[in-house]
Amino acid sequence: MVEEFDLLEEVEVQFCDEECTESVWHGVNYSESLFSREKPKSELTVVIREEGMMYFLTADIKEFAGLCRKHGWYIVSHQRFSEAMEIGMCLMEAGKHAGWYSLGRSKEWNAMMRDVLNFTFEREKKMDFYPYETMFKGEVLIDGCRCHYLHDYYPTKIEKTDTHQKRVSNLIFRFKEGGYCGELVARILALCLKHAGFNGTKEDTVLIPIPASTRERQRKRFPVVCYYLSEWLGITDGFKAIWIEEDREQLKGKGKDKDILRNLQFTRRYIRGKNVVLLDDVLTTGESFRQLQRKMKQLGALSVIGVFLGKTV
Repeated sequence: MVEEFDLLEEVEVQFCDEECTESVWHGVNYSESLFSREKPKSELTVVIREEGMMYFLTADIKEFAGLCRKHGWYIVSHQRFSEAMEIGMCLMEAGKHAGWYSLGRSKEWNAMMRDVLNFTFEREKKMDFYPYETMFKGEVLIDGCRCHYLHDYYPTKIEKTDTHQKRVSNLIFRFKEGGYCGELVARILALCLKHAGFNGTKEDTVLIPIPASTRERQRKRFPVVCYYLSEWLGITDGFKAIWIEEDREQLKGKGKDKDILRNLQFTRRYIRGKNVVLLDDVLTTGESFRQLQRKMKQLGALSVIGVFLGKTV
């Protein structure tokens, strides 16, 4: 027999919108600012960080997954916490909300669930394998084009004593290897771009990966991230816009006299009259981006920006 409870809703949420000059803390009457599309019905506690991380305990993971889909949040991981509850974390747009929300059986129960989340995810020694920031760290201009990057990246030859540096390397290396990490990278970059004010559409914007050095690496690295990132941003998937005719040696960092375009074929219909987003894992010298953005404009692109997971320090 399952016990039934009258659920108590409590909220302390800080949120910002375009009309607010400063963020203000609000209580339960403003829970609609967090669950603007649909409110939960089952037991749920979430703790939200301003950088875009949300930790959750839910009695109905299917219901919570549905809420996440409706609000554009992405569940990174979850696991069984008890017979009745699942615990996990997800990503949402950074800077929109901070605070907590509880829908539980009593004040004491709600407070205990928040304590569990804070202890599990905020204790001094974190066990995260990847970094989960959802705001770009910075941008650089290359030939007048903006290039956004998410993390400072320290090359493999530099010993990484900082835990965050190790997580950044984990993310970049797993992304290079391909697989499920592409979906996580896509969600992180989608949230970053939305926070930066990106508003492209399928009609005017295309996402194109900067080609890897071999067809095999291209096939492993980019199809998943291009599919999900273009879908979540509502723009055209341009994975097939550039074809690698034959594999080439890696030219990164070997000077400006190297022509990285010589083994590539371009499909003009993806590019002409479009705003192009060029995607790659790491920005080092910027030469690959420089040559490609010039080629994009020769083929009729209206504008070009770059998006990178890391920028070499």
